[in-house]
Amino acid sequence: MKYKILFLSEIIGSGGGGIASERIIDSFNDYKTKVISLTNEKNLFFIVKYLIIKFYYRLIRYFITNSLKFNFNSFNPDIGVYSLKDIDRKIKDFKPDIIIVTWIEFLISLKTLYQLKTKYNSNIIFVAMDNHLFTGGCRYVNECNNYKDHCNNCYALKKNFRHISVKNFKFYRDYFNKLNPMFMLPSNHSINFFKSLELKFKYFEFDYWPIQFEKMHKNNKDDFINQKKDEIIGKDIVKQKKIIICPIQKFDEPRKGWNYLYYSIMDYQNQLSDNEINIHFLFIGKIEKHHKELFKNFRVSYNFYDYLNRKSLEELYSISDFGVVPSIQEWAAISTNEMMTFGLPVINFKTGSSKNIIIDGKNGFIVDLKNVYELSEKLKFINYMENSKMDDMKLFTKNFAFNSFQPTQFKKKLLQLHENKN
Repeated sequence: MKYKILFLSEIIGSGGGGIASERIIDSFNDYKTKVISLTNEKNLFFIVKYLIIKFYYRLIRYFITNSLKFNFNSFNPDIGVYSLKDIDRKIKDFKPDIIIVTWIEFLISLKTLYQLKTKYNSNIIFVAMDNHLFTGGCRYVNECNNYKDHCNNCYALKKNFRHISVKNFKFYRDYFNKLNPMFMLPSNHSINFFKSLELKFKYFEFDYWPIQFEKMHKNNKDDFINQKKDEIIGKDIVKQKKIIICPIQKFDEPRKGWNYLYYSIMDYQNQLSDNEINIHFLFIGKIEKHHKELFKNFRVSYNFYDYLNRKSLEELYSISDFGVVPSIQEWAAISTNEMMTFGLPVINFKTGSSKNIIIDGKNGFIVDLKNVYELSEKLKFINYMENSKMDDMKLFTKNFAFNSFQPTQFKKKLLQLHENKN
């Protein structure tokens, strides 16, 4: 049976959540679908409303938080750009059987989502991308559980505002009970967290974000790759060094793990002479002034890039040999999936879905969480790796990705979840 599906996603096609959302929506291109997203919004009123809400919460973050680990997109969960009437006007006579929620943030409130469910009798499926979906904002789930019943020692909120975390947590729990949703959970890590909250809703685990292979690898021919390497990095470096790409995204966000990667690279280079260093790094992400000062300590060669469009990012994937995702708290890194589709073995810390998709020594390496010395040893291992061994790993990785990341597998699990609910 071909169901009618309504997708709710704040952003499509940019950032980790936006890219994952796009991949999920594209998986159902043979179904009748509607998409509510600010990416394809043409009405200036809604765009301005969104920007005002977002600016307001970014502003108050300065006054009441100590850390980025409290997500203010969840600060006031009954605020949203679209009301029930707004969505009705957009979807008209379309009556969804399933409402798939990927990354709503300020798009709609949980109250509006409940109104949608009540009106259309739709099943709600959350594709869980971050733990703040369950906590109501707090991201300190590895450090404490204060958000559940008290916040006397909150890491993220200043003293007079510590009640917010508990208030949001209870708000989310109340609305989950009303919505009776289902969840697509990426990795054992997220399932263990889900169970620790004693949530009784139905769920399915998935390890891989769906990848539409036909949309990628448009410039993956040898002559293009060699030309790009010469352009971007230089002929001398290309001939001598292996290229490791590191998509950090936000260097200042602790959970992205930049500090651990930095100290690993420092330890790696300190063990080798200049002539022995055989790795060139590509760093991608938003960088602050104090990070640029740290870069001066590197003896390794590198290129740095700010945020890139999809075409430029995929060009860098195509010329690289390995990838590093140093996140210390990640349920399922979309960049790991994407790099593997380009045949790049990936180094991940032991967190989230990395344990499910990385076969150590075959399509990458898994490193104990926050262990900079073990990560340094993996860099050193790659440094001395023979090209034939590297090529074998890259071929295995590409075949593994093609066989594992097909959209049909993700779609099958999601639809099975819906059908079991009924």
